[in-house]
Amino acid sequence: MTYEELVEYCKGFGLVLDERVISGLRKYCALLQEWNQKMNLTSIVEEGQVIEKHFLDSLLVAKSYRFDGRKVADVGSGAGFPGAVIALAFPKAKVTLIDATKKKFAFLETLKKELQLDNLSFLCGRVEELTAYRESFDAVISRGFASLRVFAEVGTPLLYVTGTLIAMKGRSAEEELEDAANIIAKLHLRLRSTEEGELPSGDKRINYFFAKDDHTSKKYPRRWDEIQRVKI
Repeated sequence: MTYEELVEYCKGFGLVLDERVISGLRKYCALLQEWNQKMNLTSIVEEGQVIEKHFLDSLLVAKSYRFDGRKVADVGSGAGFPGAVIALAFPKAKVTLIDATKKKFAFLETLKKELQLDNLSFLCGRVEELTAYRESFDAVISRGFASLRVFAEVGTPLLYVTGTLIAMKGRSAEEELEDAANIIAKLHLRLRSTEEGELPSGDKRINYFFAKDDHTSKKYPRRWDEIQRVKI
């Protein structure tokens, strides 16, 4: 995929990527390729693949959710997908990247500086332990961090009531949704919409958008080992 094709694809669902955004994405790709030689950020480094499978994939959620003016947390952000791409495309959003791997933040700090992303901030730590940030965000999003069952338990407490939990999934989405049914109910989440589609390469994408209808019980999230070991 080329940047011109990315612009046209996004225009098809109402997202306009101006020259500032495209210039930022070009720098992002170059930095990703450079830093990936010294630390394992991603297995996808060829520019056309980065454009499609990182940049476009990160922006597909904008079909159903507009981020401007919102406080957004990206859980398990890794090399910044989708959160840093969202921060670039939506300059009026305030995006916080959350990851437990401290060394990745050296790359992300450089990315923030080079792309002048003043609306991007970072939290280094285990998401289930960030109790000071309960009910602090309009939207909590994740791509590839964990199963839906696990992501729902650790991500939902960070949301305001009426906030949106956005789970970016692939072919296992329906199975994960069924597996998470009990914890979704206990967290007062309601599946508001499902967005299905394919990347130009044919990779299937299913994005779930959940509304948080009530406060989360203080017993969630549990300790990480318990979340992994004991299914609710």
